[in-house]
Amino acid sequence: MTLWIETLERLVALVEEKLLAAHLATGDYSHGDYDGWRKRSSAAEAELIAFFTDEEGARFNSSAERSVRMAGIRASSTTGTIGALQNWRTAARKKIAAEDGFNPHGSGPVAIEPREA
Repeated sequence: MTLWIETLERLVALVEEKLLAAHLATGDYSHGDYDGWRKRSSAAEAELIAFFTDEEGARFNSSAERSVRMAGIRASSTTGTIGALQNWRTAARKKIAAEDGFNPHGSGPVAIEPREA
């Protein structure tokens, strides 16, 4: 296993941990308190950006969509920081699986067997 894959595995676990913490801090949207939920959501996203920027060297961009680049992988989402991190996690998992020689998408080299006459 390469150092890059070890880093991706560590970051995938960290992203999962931080996304769960952000969800718990934000809470579920309860009808009637949209402003409170939105403030908590914005604060949780700001904490995610600050943590991953400061601690892991991530770069976040925002235009029509939020994007994140970390450990050589870029992902984006039109739903914001949380969506971009979820998409980053998915992309990182695919890279880890590909390094193990397993392709979760079912494409790739296929052994060619000779035909019987």
